[in-house]
Amino acid sequence: MATPTPKYDMNLMRSFVVVYETRSVTEAANILFVSQPSVSYALAKLRKIFADPLFLRNRAGLEPTAVAEAVYPQMVEAIRMMDSVVQNATEFDAGQTTRTFRLMMTDLALMALFSYIVQAIENLAPQARIEVTLLDVAQLEDRLRRNEIDAAIAVPTFSPDTVVRDHLMDMPYVGVCSTSHPRLSAAPSREALAEEQRIHVSEALGHQHVEQALAELHGHRDPAISLPSYSVLDETLAATENYGVVPLFLGDMFIKRSPVRKFILPFHLEPGHVGLHTLRRVAPSPPVEWLRHVITDALTAYPYPRAFEDYDDTWFTS
Repeated sequence: MATPTPKYDMNLMRSFVVVYETRSVTEAANILFVSQPSVSYALAKLRKIFADPLFLRNRAGLEPTAVAEAVYPQMVEAIRMMDSVVQNATEFDAGQTTRTFRLMMTDLALMALFSYIVQAIENLAPQARIEVTLLDVAQLEDRLRRNEIDAAIAVPTFSPDTVVRDHLMDMPYVGVCSTSHPRLSAAPSREALAEEQRIHVSEALGHQHVEQALAELHGHRDPAISLPSYSVLDETLAATENYGVVPLFLGDMFIKRSPVRKFILPFHLEPGHVGLHTLRRVAPSPPVEWLRHVITDALTAYPYPRAFEDYDDTWFTS
């Protein structure tokens, strides 16, 4: 007599996926809004189905077994497919939706781009809500997978198996310093810049290649000041003889509000390729697809060239 095929539902799969991603039954229960015994019960049923412990406890938490590693991508894909089927069952009506759209952006993108995005969303979906969290590139893919955010604007690239990237614009970098800085010219030499103190801004914002280039320029000498974001960089520059490196639009914004000036960097620095990132789904989510198109269309009005080759020196010195 044939052994009956074991049955399991989406709740079991969700419990497994969240435990896999958090390495914690407690954290999984909090995310799923269920009790810890419910998650433990789900794991127990799955252990019987797969005839494997799935997770082993160590000092860091729960470590997935080889079987868990193998089935995780398939379970994630199955959950995405079912979520897409449910979302597609109802036609999306932007004019009537009360949905909360969740975005992840840097403080820099908020200052420069958010006004274009929010105006477009409010014009087309006046009852929708918008929730923004600050970007952390280390969490971006996981938060997309867990449907905790709908989209993120960031410079780094991510796995194309997980993330759809829409190119928004190229943004070159410039140096910025106080207008009264006694040594830095409008186009300092590499040697002159290497002698100055720089301000470091957190790599969590996605500009790691900038920090790497500056670390090499300074022989990996520690920066004088480290900041978690760009929000007070201009005020800090105005009060010191340090310099910073920022995307061009932020340099222009700083000039309007603080006594700082731009200068041309004496080395090649790849521009920031700003992209819109959404989850790659088996069946696209109508609200997220709508959001993608609204954001990309809205930012065509942004008053800078979209491609790096369309810039010239006047952008960096005027």
